[in-house]
Amino acid sequence: MDVLDGRLAAVCRATLERDDRGSYTVPAPLTYPHQWNWDSAFVALGWLEISPERAWRELESLLAAQQPNGLVPHLIYATPAPIAELVAHLHDVPVVRRLVPALVGRRYSPSPAWWGWRRGGDGRFCSAITQPPVAATATWLLFEATGDEPRARALLPALARWHRFLLDERDPLGLGEPVLIHPWESGRDNAPEWDAPLDRVRPEVTVVPRPDRDHVDAAERPSDDHYRRFLTLVRRGTRSGWRQRELAARGPFRVLDPGFSAILARACADLSRLADALGERRLAEVEAARAERVAAALAARTGGDGLARAIDLADDSESDALSCGSALAVVAPSLSAASLDALEQVVLQGPLASPFGVRSLDRGDRRLRPRCYWRGPVWVNVGWLCALGLATHGRRRSSALLIRRVVECVRAGGVREYYAPGSGRGLGAHDFAWTAALCLRELGPRGLCGGQLTTAAEQEAAA
Repeated sequence: MDVLDGRLAAVCRATLERDDRGSYTVPAPLTYPHQWNWDSAFVALGWLEISPERAWRELESLLAAQQPNGLVPHLIYATPAPIAELVAHLHDVPVVRRLVPALVGRRYSPSPAWWGWRRGGDGRFCSAITQPPVAATATWLLFEATGDEPRARALLPALARWHRFLLDERDPLGLGEPVLIHPWESGRDNAPEWDAPLDRVRPEVTVVPRPDRDHVDAAERPSDDHYRRFLTLVRRGTRSGWRQRELAARGPFRVLDPGFSAILARACADLSRLADALGERRLAEVEAARAERVAAALAARTGGDGLARAIDLADDSESDALSCGSALAVVAPSLSAASLDALEQVVLQGPLASPFGVRSLDRGDRRLRPRCYWRGPVWVNVGWLCALGLATHGRRRSSALLIRRVVECVRAGGVREYYAPGSGRGLGAHDFAWTAALCLRELGPRGLCGGQLTTAAEQEAAA
């Protein structure tokens, strides 16, 4: 590692340490002061470069919040269980209602009340929806690096229950892919794919609390109109008791997301590898079958251009948007040669390519807003996942090039939430944990480039 990489690694490590809350890591202290699902999975890979014990604890903390039906919440509030117990029993008392924001951590909307004071298995308040299931892949990578059988084995049941939930309660029609019931589940909240499904959601919320704008420019965040519909979906879900199978079959928002499905297929394949390594043959077979089921369903609806797009199940229409949700299909464990070629081209030279990673939206899309959240900027986790997928499928030179672009993005724009695709300017929250974690991993020997990083410009000149 050269001097510049060493300095960047030090900055990334310091960021993780600032965001550390002992058993979990907040994505960004001011904007996101709680624990998020796929954030913790990515963050664990960064902690591995600092402390393997702390890396395992990150995943253990996430899965401890699992609900009885197997769902792992997308958001777990920073509330010690004893305080959550008190608030859960006394939340109708006026003085307690006034104190709730202080009791559950710094200001964030929606509060636990929006979810009906739902609590996870460890007693903390949590949401009633999930996020892309990256955790099994992170668990496999941690095990591969540390060989810690007891800690890996302890996580197997929770990961398997989560995957079963996604392919049972969230696939009531037997489509082979999980149905998402809220845009937040995709991890790409305001992506253009969700515009049409959200348009059918009549807003019931008029006053929209926006503490997210206290520290981030409003031009870089989702609109109030989107938030009214986001919160309306939460309100309706809570009112109906969060009956997951019913929401997936007949709810107001029902979509198939190729990015989520591909991540699940990869997660099932990785959990199968882990179970096999631990001698759990039956579970290995079950997870391998799940991986094949999801990958086959995704392949069956891939278009003639080799790409899959989001589906609005309310009318079975396919989205006209080409976004990073389509690009993330490259992480699926089995792809046709045509799809792999198309995905490689679209992220490296095509409409989603940029000098700083993978764009969240086609550069030519009429809805493009290069500074606004998932409607144009580059995200480090997307670039990293696409590079992981390319490496898995033997496209190592392309994977290395993409990783170099991602690291250059952080070098140019700082440890930020997302980046302008043309300039690499940092946008969104500061001190963003998964950006720090994935950059730190790629600067070290466990990275996809084995720590042998040149600049993206040097790599492309050599190619």
